[in-house]
Amino acid sequence: MTPTRDVATLQRAIETKLPQPWTEWPGGWPDEVEAALLDAVLSIRARYGSEDTGVRRAIKRYRQGVGGGPLDDLPRLASFDANRLAEALRNDQRTSGRPKAEAIVEAAKNLVHTGLRSASELEPEKHKPAYTRVHGLGWVTWEYFTMLLGRPGAKADTWVVRWVSQQLSRDVSSKEVRSLLGAVAAQLSDGDSNSPHALLTRLDHQIWRTARSGK
Repeated sequence: MTPTRDVATLQRAIETKLPQPWTEWPGGWPDEVEAALLDAVLSIRARYGSEDTGVRRAIKRYRQGVGGGPLDDLPRLASFDANRLAEALRNDQRTSGRPKAEAIVEAAKNLVHTGLRSASELEPEKHKPAYTRVHGLGWVTWEYFTMLLGRPGAKADTWVVRWVSQQLSRDVSSKEVRSLLGAVAAQLSDGDSNSPHALLTRLDHQIWRTARSGK
């Protein structure tokens, strides 16, 4: 059970320390499973950047490399050799000691093997194990992957965990942060036009932006 005192403390911090109004969640890649997978892995401990830098620039390079158009053909991404994908993305970053491109290709192959080929076919409970058994990937980036595909959630990455830990004056795990933010979103959604799940995504995004900016 989520401690009531922690929920109340975190809610006060959210109401008084986060800039108002909250920045809207940019929406991810709801109809493009390839783009969502690339984003989920490339953004691990990396600068996200703007439309023409960082992660989004790498995805744009990939789109251009496969001839433009929608990026909703996961078998196509799974067919890449890891070195060729790294060249296409112009990205040699690593996660857990291995190239991110290698983790992306392995995840794509695993997901295709379980039946995921396009964004509309996502079944989180069915497909999650295929993603999280890839070395270097886990439930936090899986949640982000599903968020990018339009499913409400909270990424609870390093920045979000750090901010919540500071507000509670103790170390908090990613899973505990996810639970706490869910409880706060439920409280804040009372009388709000957003559902608790939609509000959770916006809340997570605003905390992430605030923590990254250092304000």
